Amino acid sequence: MADTPIEATAALARLALDTPLAAMPQNVRHEGIRSLVNVLGCTLGGARHEAVQKTWAALAPFAGSPQASLLGRSERTDALTAALINTLASSVNTFDDTHAEAIVHPSGPVMATVLALAEMRPVSGAEALAAFIVGVEAICRLSKAVSVAPAKGSIAWSQTGIACGIGASLAAARLMRLDHDTTRIAIGIAAAQASGIRALHGTHCTPMMPANAGQAGLRAAFMAAAGITSSRTAIEARYGFAECFADTPHLAHVTTGLGERWEILGNTYKPYPCGIVIHPLIDAALDISRQAKPSPEAIAKVEIRANPAAMALCFRRHPKDEFEGQVSLYQWVAAALIRGRAGIPEGTDQAIAEPGIAALRDRIEVATDPAVPHDGADMAVTLTDGRRMSRTIRDCIGSRGRPMMDAELDAKFGSAADGVLRAPEAGALLAAARGIERLDDAAGLARAARSA
Repeated sequence: MADTPIEATAALARLALDTPLAAMPQNVRHEGIRSLVNVLGCTLGGARHEAVQKTWAALAPFAGSPQASLLGRSERTDALTAALINTLASSVNTFDDTHAEAIVHPSGPVMATVLALAEMRPVSGAEALAAFIVGVEAICRLSKAVSVAPAKGSIAWSQTGIACGIGASLAAARLMRLDHDTTRIAIGIAAAQASGIRALHGTHCTPMMPANAGQAGLRAAFMAAAGITSSRTAIEARYGFAECFADTPHLAHVTTGLGERWEILGNTYKPYPCGIVIHPLIDAALDISRQAKPSPEAIAKVEIRANPAAMALCFRRHPKDEFEGQVSLYQWVAAALIRGRAGIPEGTDQAIAEPGIAALRDRIEVATDPAVPHDGADMAVTLTDGRRMSRTIRDCIGSRGRPMMDAELDAKFGSAADGVLRAPEAGALLAAARGIERLDDAAGLARAARSA
């Protein structure tokens, strides 16, 4: 497609509407399936979370007719509320996917939009997968356009909050068979609702930002279809999306190689439920823990050399609860060293309050060095008996240099589904997601993900 940055809005509309699944390379389709499997598992794992329960309790009295399923739960509700609740569940444990370069979490809002629409109208599995892929692709490219050099943007914006609504609107436009002009209008309506303030990290609003984006994208497509007006050039226009969210936008990230070079291939998946910049530190801590099996009292000091992004985003030494804990490198390093694990239990309020973990957080020293890659870290642990162990990580598990394999993603899915779906039901859902291209009815995924 033409590399014309000033036509970014039209270019994304063409990608969404004019790219058949058969034109997407096999590795792109495979990565789309991997992203879908991962985010479905994340949604099941988060479906019963306290934040999801409270949000559903707050919104259920205002919900409309039962059009769509709440994944991992028994309820059905209107499509817009389902898009919000399902996206919230997908991101509440900070276990969802991350584009390696754009540092955006694209899959949850698009998945929730696609499945909500699939329960409202006939949608084949192949079409659902194609809509999912183009939505994720648009999000990754938009995030790069406002944050990745030569673009220069503010870290204050959450790219997930500002970009995901547009990607969800494009997925919806494809499934609703909107025309090009109406799709450009939908992009504008979604852009009008873009928001995501990073100061809210560490609260329930962390997962609410992608949740709002998922609902906003679906709503934008509905409104555009009904004739609501908007700019047709909302991304590239003066004072548009790009200028709003970047001091120096680079719209070539949106248009260059669009439909030929796929950003979804840069998507990565988390082995640990916390900020991705912490992951190399966890790898190092787990290696040392397996070797030494230290008690909390046996650790005299932990010295870390990390990329500056680790401290810019995850600087909280003593988080007050699990949401602050999700972005606390001190909590995850201490818990990994002491427990030898780094799963959802290591980020709970109970783990944060555990005396040995809390005390060890005070004995962790962090130095930042831009020479350390984002996927790397150096760690040295000194024990009270004088022994010193060190680890250097350069490609942490889940990074592009050491991606999670399909079997690892399937195991992550199974662990997340445990206690939500019975084992045979979870296995059937996983098989259906892996074989989505062959499904006659994509709504079967949503129905299979409902819990009795």
